[in-house]
Amino acid sequence: MAIGLVLSATAVALVVRPSLVKVSGPGGDAPKFVTFGGGAAPAFTLSELIDPSATLSLAKLRGRPVLVNFWASWCVDCRKEAPLLEAAYRRVGARVTFVGVDTNDTRAAALSFLHEFGVTYPSVYDPHGTAATAYGLFGLPTTVFVSPGGRILERNVGVLTSGSLDQGITLLLRSTRHRSSAR
Repeated sequence: MAIGLVLSATAVALVVRPSLVKVSGPGGDAPKFVTFGGGAAPAFTLSELIDPSATLSLAKLRGRPVLVNFWASWCVDCRKEAPLLEAAYRRVGARVTFVGVDTNDTRAAALSFLHEFGVTYPSVYDPHGTAATAYGLFGLPTTVFVSPGGRILERNVGVLTSGSLDQGITLLLRSTRHRSSAR
C-alpha cells in the first residue's frame, strides 16, 4: 500500500509539474528517491527542542535560503545523515540557514539524538507531525530546500548523500545570487 501511495504521488507530480520532478536511478551519488520542488513552502512556527519556551518561525527566515530537514530519533536513515548535515552546516556557515524538524517523536529522545550526533543548528519539535503533514511528507528523512523568497526549490525524500546535499546547497546559494542580482 505504501508503495502504491508513493507511485501515485509521483504520477500526479509528473502530470501536474513534470519539470519539477527528478527521479534518479540506483548507484552513484545521486538521490535515491523522487525530489519535488516549485510551490510555496508551508509556514510553521514550532517550539525549539533545546528551549521549549522559544519558537522558530519559517516566515521570519524569509529573505534567506533555508534547508529544512525533517527527522526523528527512531529513523535509521536520519541517524545516517545527521553527521553529514552537521558537517555541511559547519562548512557553509551563515550562507544557508539549517532547520531540523523533529517529527512524531518524544522530546527526550530528540534531545538525546542532538547530543549523540553533535547537532548544533536550530532544531524544532513537531510532536504530532503537523508541519510534516503540511509539507506532504511520506517518509523520513526528508529535506526541503527553500529559496529566500519562500519557494520550495527541491525536496529530497530519503537519506541524503554528500552529492545530493551539495547539489541542494548549491541550488540554495544560486537562488540567493539570483535574488540579489534582481534587486
